[in-house]
Amino acid sequence: MIEKDGLKQRMSVFFNKAKNILNKVKIKEHINKVTEAKLLTRLVSFLKNISWKSPKTIGISALSVIILGAGIFYLSTTVSAVGITVNGKNIGYAQNKTEAEQIVQEVLQKHGEVSGQVAHTNDKIEYEKARIKKDEYAANKISFALLLNAIIPYINACGIQIEGQTVVHLADTKQADLVLTKYKEYFTKPGDKNVVDSAEFEEEVTKVAVKVHPSDIISVDEALDFLLKGDAAETEYTIQKDDSFWLIARKHNMLVDEVLAANPGFTEDTIIQPGQTIKLAKIEPFLTVISKGTKVVKEVIPFDVQTVTSTKVAAGKSVVQQAGKDGEKEVTYKYVEKNGKTLEKTVVKEEVLAKPVKQIIAKGPAVKPVYVGTSRGSGAVYGLQWPLSGRITSYYGYRSRGFHTGIDIDGVTGQPYYAATAGKVVLAGYVGNYGYCIIVDHGNGVATRYAHSSKLLVSVGDQVKKGQNIGLVGSTGKSTGSHLHFEVIVNGSTVNPLNYLP
Repeated sequence: MIEKDGLKQRMSVFFNKAKNILNKVKIKEHINKVTEAKLLTRLVSFLKNISWKSPKTIGISALSVIILGAGIFYLSTTVSAVGITVNGKNIGYAQNKTEAEQIVQEVLQKHGEVSGQVAHTNDKIEYEKARIKKDEYAANKISFALLLNAIIPYINACGIQIEGQTVVHLADTKQADLVLTKYKEYFTKPGDKNVVDSAEFEEEVTKVAVKVHPSDIISVDEALDFLLKGDAAETEYTIQKDDSFWLIARKHNMLVDEVLAANPGFTEDTIIQPGQTIKLAKIEPFLTVISKGTKVVKEVIPFDVQTVTSTKVAAGKSVVQQAGKDGEKEVTYKYVEKNGKTLEKTVVKEEVLAKPVKQIIAKGPAVKPVYVGTSRGSGAVYGLQWPLSGRITSYYGYRSRGFHTGIDIDGVTGQPYYAATAGKVVLAGYVGNYGYCIIVDHGNGVATRYAHSSKLLVSVGDQVKKGQNIGLVGSTGKSTGSHLHFEVIVNGSTVNPLNYLP
């Protein structure tokens, strides 16, 4: 009786232990290989020590073997793992927490490659221990690509703000500073001949710390290009009398294609009427650089032309007695510029490098008057302005093809030109080699001529103001290309216009 009670007590204890082990396996799922080995050791030890004589003992022992065998079988078909969850969603399993944390770190490094940093995330990432079937583990082993898409990253970056609005994002403050420096240098072009004393932005520019997606980060060159290309500012323009697409484009420092692009359906042949409104979309850089400094440039000193009357020369003919030659000077001046365009310019030093050589022209007597209908007087004239802004392609004086009575200013057909000063139109029409031309009498014996026009915007008898648009550049008459031929005429004879222009 005592033996049976003792056996019963021993079996009861063993069953309880076995039950506890199985509960741990099924509920907590945290049995490793060491625990499995201990379980087997206990089973072998128990089988060695129990008595197999009693049928009851054998039955109990068999039951114990079945229970423990089931636990061992469960352990042999499962594996210990760590589940990775992102914001409560299971993404997959890793062998252990170390492996799980490592792959998360690799994902953040991949996200941050564009900025040279390791990305961060506000996602809630958790690691949960688990024991799952081996085939389930194999099917749900963590995927780098899956985790890359599951995690939402951010980068601690630097944003450039203009007037309070963030326009570009750089990886860090150092790169933002480099962009702003390169932007200033693009317009100021510092060098040995251009000493920049200061360069400041007209707009309020600040750098701010921001958290952005890695895809929002751009390189220094991309940011510079974006800021220079600027933003499109759309305005409305009302068509004026005698306007053309060429004229409108030139008035606003645009191309004709840009004007047409802002007005779908319009072509160069579209007829526009005064009072009609069109759209103008002009691209302006995001930032304006106001710079001050000192420049040293070389400039041409045009030679003077002296005309003398000689009885040795046939009437109406001219002979060059002395060839003219342009001189050269080095000019140092202080300037104020706005995005590379001069606002103020003060000459502080001039040094003549080569003096010009005067050209002397001998003319035969009894020259037939060329200019009629203009005033006569002292020839004094003040305040002439350039009729067109452009490069001089031919100077006044004797050239390879003969005597040039004015200067040629490079231009584009349809580009407007303007009256050099106020006066009365005394000629407006087609005149031989001059093509379509205009002569404006300014009084006191001074007149100006504008030749090779594509279109005349004034008529004989009109009073014009200084700076008034009087015609459009062209290539009519004897001309090799679009330009404005400009003359200054004093008491019927042409003089060098450069001596009268600022």
